[in-house]
Amino acid sequence: MFSYKGTVIIKYKLKAITGIRVGGSKENFEIGGLDNPVIKTLGVIENYDGKNNLPEGAPYIPGSSLKGKMRSLLEWAKGRVDRMIKEATNNVKNGNERAEDNAKNEKIVEKAGRACVCGECEICKVFGTGDAKTLDILPLEKLPGPPRLRVFDAYPTWESLEQIQRYLGERVFTEVKTENAINRLTSKANPRKVERVPAGMVFFGEMVFHLFAKQDPELLRVVFEGMRLLEDDYLGGYGSRGSGKVRFENIEVILRPKKYYFGEEEEKPLTQNSTLQEILKDYQKIKQKLDALFNA
Repeated sequence: MFSYKGTVIIKYKLKAITGIRVGGSKENFEIGGLDNPVIKTLGVIENYDGKNNLPEGAPYIPGSSLKGKMRSLLEWAKGRVDRMIKEATNNVKNGNERAEDNAKNEKIVEKAGRACVCGECEICKVFGTGDAKTLDILPLEKLPGPPRLRVFDAYPTWESLEQIQRYLGERVFTEVKTENAINRLTSKANPRKVERVPAGMVFFGEMVFHLFAKQDPELLRVVFEGMRLLEDDYLGGYGSRGSGKVRFENIEVILRPKKYYFGEEEEKPLTQNSTLQEILKDYQKIKQKLDALFNA
């Protein structure tokens, strides 16, 4: 049923069109300090891009932030959230509870607001179920198998770091955006300082998609659809206030068949310096090359 055939590597550049705020922890309390710091490296990462050392305190984008946002957008776009709301509503209505309506609504929201764990849909197969208990009721032929997608942390390019420092100063990689909440009646301002990655910074990242089943070449399309949805939404926090707009650029898709890992075959480039629009438009060509692995 499942047989490992190879791995698809997706390399990309991610450009901040507006400032990005992916939150980090605030370890020390500082008078006059930032209310919301961004996540940064805690030490130097040597040779991080093959030739340079990433300095301590440089911002980065966790793979979990990318993966979680893509999954959330896909579950809305493909109707999974709507289905979970209906299922949760039916479970509460058919139960023997005598709770008030508010309590029932809270239970529905709690259940339906989680990630899908059906184990059968394409999103569960790509991203994972997150709850192995749901698999107990599935027949063997419907088991999702291992999650196909891995998303790694994305780090700023060296050129991007150098450019940002020319404007902000040496070893300064982020900007501070001041926001004000205005009282409607008194016009009294309540200011706060928010740290963001500046617009224009470019990150490089990598995703890995493992091929286990004949349906996987089609499931890979879901990853690119999730990336495309993210471009028209936002990454991190404060998206409704203008933060977090990003764009994927220079996407490179590489196929590494199983024999590649044993030194018996070379990797095969599927796309180079592509946009998401180009990849999705001509995805059938990529799928045909991946289908050949399962038809051999």
